[in-house]
Amino acid sequence: MASLAWQLARRYRSTRHSSGFIRFISASSTLGIALGVAILILALSVMNGFELALKQRLLSVIPHVELEAVQQNLHDWQRKQQLFAEVAGVEAVAPYIKSNGMLRVGTEVKAAEVRGIDIASERGISDFARYISAGQLDTLQQSDIVLGQGIADALNVKVGEQVQLLLPRLTEDGRLASHSTASLTVSAIVAVGGQLDYSHVWLDMATLASLLAFEPDTVQGFAFRLDDIFQAPQMARELGRVSEDYVYLLDWFRSQGHVYQDIQMVRSILYLVLALVIAVASFNIVATLVMAVREKEGDIAILLTMGVSPAVIIRTFMWLGWLNGLIGAVAGLVVGVLLASYIEPVFAFVTSVLGKSLLDPSIYFINFVPSLLQWQDVLLTFGVAIVMSLLATLYPAWRASKVQPARVLGQR
Repeated sequence: MASLAWQLARRYRSTRHSSGFIRFISASSTLGIALGVAILILALSVMNGFELALKQRLLSVIPHVELEAVQQNLHDWQRKQQLFAEVAGVEAVAPYIKSNGMLRVGTEVKAAEVRGIDIASERGISDFARYISAGQLDTLQQSDIVLGQGIADALNVKVGEQVQLLLPRLTEDGRLASHSTASLTVSAIVAVGGQLDYSHVWLDMATLASLLAFEPDTVQGFAFRLDDIFQAPQMARELGRVSEDYVYLLDWFRSQGHVYQDIQMVRSILYLVLALVIAVASFNIVATLVMAVREKEGDIAILLTMGVSPAVIIRTFMWLGWLNGLIGAVAGLVVGVLLASYIEPVFAFVTSVLGKSLLDPSIYFINFVPSLLQWQDVLLTFGVAIVMSLLATLYPAWRASKVQPARVLGQR
């Protein structure tokens, strides 16, 4: 009997005697499911890509946790660095000094966050050396400075050229006392591909300490790389308890956590909205089947009088409606996987045609659209579409089994 239901469903689906309006509604439901599945797979893949870019790109460059001096700078930093390195969960620790400054080349001026680093320690907490677009970062001399790509472009400066750095000197109560000026040579340019390129420059920590008139053997804080980035708030508190100084506890959730939360929120909203789109398309199947049942009442009545059970009629119309959902879900899966796999080169092509990036790198943390196709998202989306399509067939199929042969045949 199962084969009879399948054969009847195939015959009803392929027949040309159905109403054109019914065929239109049936095609629209299939197309709607396909579009919903394809767009949902693409959207989830792009959100996965943004999350991966945040973890592997941005968080590989910025510190996961920072301990920054509140008032007095931190003395005896070498011993304290070793003390912090022994804390469980800490992968690496590096000292730093930072300040806001101005860079000048000719008439061009650009504000930036100036970060003084110990290059040997910095390699342990940051992978920004991977993103060197020009020059080299094997060593960092006292007269060297490393620029972000956006700053280098704004100043129209290249490796080997000179820039003038202006730094404020502040009194203990935070007022401007004077300023320091230094002429530095661009040794490297870093192109991470986002906001960092437009806001940061790096130079030797001892050079910056001298320009800011820091006492010998003092730093402003320590930056940490953790084994588990999602433990950053808890690790910040743990490192604060280990610290011998009065420090601010900073972690990446404070500076970049909004980006991560936005990604998760957009992912949830997209899934909800597009799942509703699939639901609406799926329940077009209800209208299609209700009209098909009304059109096929005579056939149903004859089948029932020939001894076909109501269960076969139910399965017939469930098959008939579910085929629309199945075809739409499969087509959407194929299209969605292809879109998710090729969205990066497509976006790059569109960017090259337009001559500018649709994601402004001075605003967003990356300047491209990443994509990470995860098969659990694909299977979940496909499963949701299939289940919704199946549920949409239940009521019309049940109505078909309740056709009264005597009433229908008596009216003919």
